[in-house]
Amino acid sequence: MHEALNIDLAALINNLPGMAFRCSNDTDLTIEYASRGSIPLLGYEPGELIRNKAFRKIVHEEDQCRNKAVLNGLSIWSPKYLLIYRIRTARGEDKWVREEGQAIFSKDGGFKAIEGLLTDITDQKLIELELERENSRLKSSMGQRFRLERLIGKSDVMQEVYDLILKLAANDASVIITGESGTGKELAAHAIHALSARNQHPLIPVNCGAIPESLLEREFFGHSKGSFSGATADKPGYLDLADGGTLFLDEVGEISLNFQTKLLRSLDGIGHTPIGGRLPRTSDFRLITATNRDLKDLVRQGKMREDFFYRINVVPLEMPPLRDRSGDIPLLIEHFLENRQNQDAIRDIPPHLRMQLETYSWPGNVRELKNVIDRYLTLGKLQFADIFPSIAGNLPEEENMEEGPGLLQSVENHERKQIIKALAHCRWKKGETAGYLGITMRTLQRKLKKHDLK
Repeated sequence: MHEALNIDLAALINNLPGMAFRCSNDTDLTIEYASRGSIPLLGYEPGELIRNKAFRKIVHEEDQCRNKAVLNGLSIWSPKYLLIYRIRTARGEDKWVREEGQAIFSKDGGFKAIEGLLTDITDQKLIELELERENSRLKSSMGQRFRLERLIGKSDVMQEVYDLILKLAANDASVIITGESGTGKELAAHAIHALSARNQHPLIPVNCGAIPESLLEREFFGHSKGSFSGATADKPGYLDLADGGTLFLDEVGEISLNFQTKLLRSLDGIGHTPIGGRLPRTSDFRLITATNRDLKDLVRQGKMREDFFYRINVVPLEMPPLRDRSGDIPLLIEHFLENRQNQDAIRDIPPHLRMQLETYSWPGNVRELKNVIDRYLTLGKLQFADIFPSIAGNLPEEENMEEGPGLLQSVENHERKQIIKALAHCRWKKGETAGYLGITMRTLQRKLKKHDLK
């Protein structure tokens, strides 16, 4: 009876999803017993482990110290333990394992051995580590709240945009980015992609308004060799190129009704067939679209299919116009000054011009501001009558600028006071001061020199 019970118990242990074991509590944790689960888990026969391998010899060296600390803390009153660590297989690979066991004590209280079960958790652990890296990356991005990826701004409305982008980056839902021209819709799409799990694959941007109707199908679906005159080789379409990554459709409201129907099939996972091809293809991509048009109005006018509208309009993200975040204009100006490729061209903008830049309504938004700064850095001056005809009459003429030294000096004095106040707040730590003011260290150093602040 006892013999049959022992045979059944041995069969049960050998069929466990993992390796049952017993080790002596010596320096190397000599293996006294190992079940046949050692073969799929570690690639060793039980006898080979018992004869040639001590337990500590196959545990990853970075995990040794923590494992020892846990085992040294076991006692008669607290004999059970749980460990998660890496172990080296016969093929030289590292696997993550979960070890659940119990210390065995003699009658006199001596720590004799360990009995436990090892199970493979490599796949689960790798997912956890990837999530930890992703969370760390997102938290790092949140640390610099005056910017997120290539988006610049510290206003309340931009903080809300940053928060939403971080949430969108953590999932795979389709996003539609709305806003006026020049507000940074493509930069927002790049930020969502860069912070997402798809960032190892490409983001494929497509300007839908720039593709002729006759070429839409070829550009999106690709074509096969010989499908038309000049098709000397197979060519992938935008859907193929975006596989694994993100497809960004800018000016999505310009897509014709006819092509919306064909594209909708692909977006719903039915697949697409290249021109001249026979077999349909599928592509796994995240969809981000952008528009400055009222898509609901296009649906009402019959210029957009309702089912296409609902397919792309899953999570909306609205980019605010620059006039609604005027407090970000100084930060944007400094950013554009600093990011010219020709660093020798960097120069401060005179206070009277800066005041006009900071109070202008900027109907062309951030793009218009960038173009104006680029023009200033190229020409060394700004002709406001050419750039801003609507406010040109309110600007002082160059030759009359000497008449207002009091105004210019007051602007300089105000900037100096603000820098001193920020330095005092940050205990004269330049790095913290630059962050507090929302400018770069290079800009702060330049302003410290200008105002003779040491």
